[in-house]
Amino acid sequence: MMALPEQKDVWETPGAARWVLWLVGIALLAAVVAAAIHFSEEREFLLLAERAEPWWLLLAFAFQAGTYLAQGQIWQRVANAGGTTVNLKTAFQLSLAKLFIDQALPSTGISGTIFAVKALEQRGMSRAVVSAGVVVNMASFFMAYVAGLIAASVILSVRGQSGVVLTLASALFVLFSIAMTAALLALAGRDVYPQMEWLVRYPIMQRLLEFLQAADRRLARAPRLLVEATALQVGTILLDTATMWVLIRSVGGSASPSAVFASLMIASLVRTAGVVPGGLGTFEATSVLMLRMYSVPFSVALSATLLFRGLSFWLPMLPGLWFSRRAVREH
Repeated sequence: MMALPEQKDVWETPGAARWVLWLVGIALLAAVVAAAIHFSEEREFLLLAERAEPWWLLLAFAFQAGTYLAQGQIWQRVANAGGTTVNLKTAFQLSLAKLFIDQALPSTGISGTIFAVKALEQRGMSRAVVSAGVVVNMASFFMAYVAGLIAASVILSVRGQSGVVLTLASALFVLFSIAMTAALLALAGRDVYPQMEWLVRYPIMQRLLEFLQAADRRLARAPRLLVEATALQVGTILLDTATMWVLIRSVGGSASPSAVFASLMIASLVRTAGVVPGGLGTFEATSVLMLRMYSVPFSVALSATLLFRGLSFWLPMLPGLWFSRRAVREH
């Protein structure tokens, strides 16, 4: 195996392009808010803010906390299967830190995965077990999103709201996810450098290939682990859906759970496929437009979407930054 190059902390990565992407995302978000207000009335947002019920907000916060517990459980289960121990507190903190890095450095989850590997190795986990965790985590993510997008496409088709663009985008992502899952499982624990030297010139891909080569094949391909991890990933999607549904209720709106699920899946697809950090602006625009398709008023759709992003994107950023720095400096 090729030696792993010296790895800089993610916050030391040259960031000129990254800041440009952040600015673009913030500009898009501002445009979405301005457009929604234009099609509604400003006083409606003030009324919604006054009517927001705190108990619904607390329930939404609890659902979001559950998503990080579910993500942490994946690493914990892989570690236990590999004969090491990661407590739930550490797994929860790593999930928050990984979220922060994935959002600050958009790379389809690779940046956060590299961080998680470094942090877990510093806690005594072997490279083979950690790398198997990478495979299980990424493969289960793709499998869960395939299931989610197929379900969302069925919901949209039944309601007669599946346009050509949405159908094509969903189909392409499903095919991409299936190909990625097959590649991850096929390459785990194999020496792939001779066949993929053309990818080594890209640092992120080089590290990913090294993780795959070092993976414990028994763990990476364990059917039970993959099923459990996929179930936890699906659970994360359902908890996000529950969060959005509760937030719509908190501002006095209503929408069926299936409508909220389909809207969230399509918005997540746009976010994942984009290069703007966290899908800033693009996620909000897609979410509002999708909810409007289900007759949710602009003011309610925008308020719930902004609250959701506050809980799922902005609120975890500060603890995620703190945990990410602490995780690699105290070991």
